[in-house]
Amino acid sequence: MNKISGYIDLHTHSTSSDGTYSPTDVAVLAKQASLSLIALTDHDTMAGVNECFKKGLRLGLFVIPGVEMSCVYEEKEIHILGYLLSTSFSQDKPDIPKEIFSDLDFFAKERADRNTEIIKRFKKDGIFISENDLNNGNPKAQITRAHFSNALINMGVVKNKKEAFEKYLEYGGKYIPVKNITTYRCMEFLTRHNFFISLAHPFQYKFSEKELENLLLHLKDLGLKGIEVYHSTHSSSDINKLNSLAQKLDLLPTGGSDFHGNNKPGLYIGRGYGDLKIPASIFNDILNSN
Repeated sequence: MNKISGYIDLHTHSTSSDGTYSPTDVAVLAKQASLSLIALTDHDTMAGVNECFKKGLRLGLFVIPGVEMSCVYEEKEIHILGYLLSTSFSQDKPDIPKEIFSDLDFFAKERADRNTEIIKRFKKDGIFISENDLNNGNPKAQITRAHFSNALINMGVVKNKKEAFEKYLEYGGKYIPVKNITTYRCMEFLTRHNFFISLAHPFQYKFSEKELENLLLHLKDLGLKGIEVYHSTHSSSDINKLNSLAQKLDLLPTGGSDFHGNNKPGLYIGRGYGDLKIPASIFNDILNSN
């Protein structure tokens, strides 16, 4: 791949997981936002990558195959981004090895089993949520807490997403069991398939500075190469702190809006809440490191 210029977004979601725009529409929105490159990083799935890539090809937009994996570290759920940078490309799609999709089926089953348990827990308290309430007409979508939030709102159980998450959807709470996937299992999958690996939104886990550094060192031992320095929720101070931490630990900065469409109102692809700008030099540095 040639050197990229302009601005990019390495963290986007589609209807293949908990975004509200199709993979095609994600590419269209990215082009409308004058981005030169995006990564589609749906949760535990790459089902939307080919569609997004194909539309991007027609629009003159680079689309990197990506995924956002969930796993557990010290009883907290953390998210890890993986990017396939060495993928070869056919005429209209990236040639993603079939083994990646078959391996992702394992993680999809774990997510499905967890969602079944969540549904059971709600049922015990008289809140009846069905699969149809969750998948928004897309039975292949990877169901996340955002889907449960929308279902609770549509059922009139809560008024908004804030209430849904605070009252019902906290990680490790009454209704949301801790996941079974360990950092070791997640990183083994990503390293075996030669993903470039970055820790997503590091401040969302509410670790202390020392705890966050310990997490990064742990993941680096397992193959971590980057840290998401630029994110819609990060202030200038946050960015400075994470850049310093990245330099200290010899990790490369990555960045993305974490675009989810209407599931995160006011957060725009490539721009976050309005002032996010991720220079293409970030991606070029990643490419040069590989």
